[in-house]
Amino acid sequence: MLEISAFKSFTGHVFDNKEDCVAWETRVRQMQAEVTDNLRSDLLANDIYSFPKDLLDVISNFSEDDCLEYLTALSKISYWFNNSGLNYDMNFVCYAGEECTKTKDWLSKRQSNKFK
Repeated sequence: MLEISAFKSFTGHVFDNKEDCVAWETRVRQMQAEVTDNLRSDLLANDIYSFPKDLLDVISNFSEDDCLEYLTALSKISYWFNNSGLNYDMNFVCYAGEECTKTKDWLSKRQSNKFK
């Protein structure tokens, strides 16, 4: 009978030995901590008052144990916004396509007439 043994990390990756698994998890935790620290630093360096207080509280107070859960959620949100087809170029939101072009043209005309 063939005996198979493997070590599965909390990220779902499988390793042949425990040492590699522990090394991987240590590396992931360090990277998560770096991402979290950079996020907090960027928020403090920007206009912190433009973010909802509840969101800032969550970001400021989540612990290392919560890191994976929150970073996963933030990456899903980021992915959705980056791949949703939303257009923020002119400070309005609409999906790309004919309707978006009409909206952009209308807004451009209204803004240009305002300053004549």
